[in-house]
Amino acid sequence: MNKISITCPAKLNLNLSVLKKKINGMHEIDSQFQLINLFDEMKIEKTDSEFLNVSTNIGSSINGEKNIVYQAINELSNFTGRQIFCNITINKNIPLGGGLGGGSSNAAGALIGVNALFELGLSSKDLIKIGKKLGADVPFFIFGKNAHASGTGDVLLEAKSSSKKFLLLFPQIHSSTKELFHQWDRLSKDSQNRIIKKEENSFLPLFLQNNQDIKESFNQLNDLCTLRLSGTGSTMFFIYENKGEIEKTLKKIPSKWRHSFCEPLQCSPLLTYLT
Repeated sequence: MNKISITCPAKLNLNLSVLKKKINGMHEIDSQFQLINLFDEMKIEKTDSEFLNVSTNIGSSINGEKNIVYQAINELSNFTGRQIFCNITINKNIPLGGGLGGGSSNAAGALIGVNALFELGLSSKDLIKIGKKLGADVPFFIFGKNAHASGTGDVLLEAKSSSKKFLLLFPQIHSSTKELFHQWDRLSKDSQNRIIKKEENSFLPLFLQNNQDIKESFNQLNDLCTLRLSGTGSTMFFIYENKGEIEKTLKKIPSKWRHSFCEPLQCSPLLTYLT
């Protein structure tokens, strides 16, 4: 086998609480991760040249060494003591900076795909160990099942999949996870506790404060149906059972926003390649 094509799913945070900052700078969280049927497509090909190439349909801003997938393969090479060279192309459908874990899912897909293609024989436990170095959400995407996450996102307990559907709203902006965590850390302990008690997502007040034009639309839409934030944004979503529940809402979505109807996944298609 010289190449492999895989699909990397997105996730929603059905809730997300930031509990505390650890001495190492990482944050302990409490969250419910739900996989959804929005996918990036990845092709991994063996190559005769001694180069690692990573390219996307987005362009040079996230190609090559700037891409988390490039870092993932380097970490895999370090772990195995074997230099891995391949061509990786990614067709991005999951928005960048959208709180849906697209980059982390790509990193997990690359680790799992290269492990299968090059017959490295690593276990999911090995891959999760590598994934932890890359980002807080990467272990979840290697785990591949809907989960309750605690610790820094690496303590995962399998959870039942949602039976409902999701309407995702994309306001077409990039939300920086790093910056929102910095803002969270600057809040007083009292403010943090008040937010944790009141909000399903600790980052929602900060995200809306940073984006006043989105806040206005958010408040109008939230009056019609409960609107939630995934991760640190910018994707927001409604949970519904039938479209009748959200018909009024659909008419009120700002014209410059994109939207997508998604359904829950029972598990990740990446699990196909894990033995």
